[in-house]
Amino acid sequence: MSLFEPYTLPVSGVTLPNRLVLAPMTTYSGTPEGQISPGEVALLQRRAAGGFGTVITAACYVDRDGQAFVNQWGCDNDDKLDSLRKAASVIKAEGAIAILQIHDGGRMADPKVLREPAPRSASAVAAERQGYLEPRAMTAAEVEKSIADFAAAAKRAAVAGFDGVEIHGANTYLIQQFFSPHSNRRDDEWGGDLERRLRYPITLAKAVRAAVGDNFIVGYRFSPEEIENPGITFDDTLVLVDRLADCRLDYLHISLGNYAAGSMRDPQSTQRLSPLVIEKLAGRVPLMAVGGIETVEQAELPLQDGAELVALGRVALWEPDWPNKVKAGRTDLRQALPAKDGDIICTLPRPLYESIIQRAGWVKIAAE
Repeated sequence: MSLFEPYTLPVSGVTLPNRLVLAPMTTYSGTPEGQISPGEVALLQRRAAGGFGTVITAACYVDRDGQAFVNQWGCDNDDKLDSLRKAASVIKAEGAIAILQIHDGGRMADPKVLREPAPRSASAVAAERQGYLEPRAMTAAEVEKSIADFAAAAKRAAVAGFDGVEIHGANTYLIQQFFSPHSNRRDDEWGGDLERRLRYPITLAKAVRAAVGDNFIVGYRFSPEEIENPGITFDDTLVLVDRLADCRLDYLHISLGNYAAGSMRDPQSTQRLSPLVIEKLAGRVPLMAVGGIETVEQAELPLQDGAELVALGRVALWEPDWPNKVKAGRTDLRQALPAKDGDIICTLPRPLYESIIQRAGWVKIAAE
């Protein structure tokens, strides 16, 4: 199987030009009102032009109270349609498939963006990280509204011209908070045992698909484990993906920091997690893999494991032409973000561009 072989998604029937996907990466570069910036539009366009067959945007909040980052963009109401159209149109103009990642930060909201004294989450349990506030528990009515907000955002993405949406159920944000036994201590229909903790993500995934119909891409991103105790175990995740496989999704996206690594909960286990997920899925839904992939050999490993799609993140920041160069057999791939601005990779302000890398612990910035 080649990285440059087209792939047709099973529900929407959309054919992706190749197996390479630009991973969603937050740039903190929107406006305070939740509009996309010209710099981020240029960043997306540049990478679509560089040969990524599919481009997934940075997380876009579906509810202003679910905003997680300073200068995050939004898709929470129709006044964002022009902003959304700008992103979708430039991606598609380069021949790539445009997917909007839809998101709610829950208890992981930056206190700087809160409109209330505390964020909201499944339960009033604070994250085990510095700088985050104890949230308040959402009411049942708020839970139902949240599901409706995701569905409405997906419809808005379709109106704006996107080819699909990716439901952000990973990286400790609200959807994962409902699935996690650490953040969900509820005793109603939306939490408690594993079965009830599954209800929110499964109901939400089905609601999004119902909102947009079958001719629109719907993907779902998940994190396979949590380090918190109690936290999500890999066994929990195998149940989750088994249920998601029945939700008429076009793909699942496993969120890993290092694709080749083993369990984050059990350092003694070096077994890669994706092949186990692929085995559980048994061909019912495609898997997209991500996690520190920079070289051709690293990109081919998920395909060898049985995944259908491969997402590249940080390497695409400093080498937007990665797909085109690899396809042409070129070896002059950038190894780091250039220290000088002579080669304009995108139009984000350079301090912000470097901060994206530094926030994630990425240090590949070339010396002068």
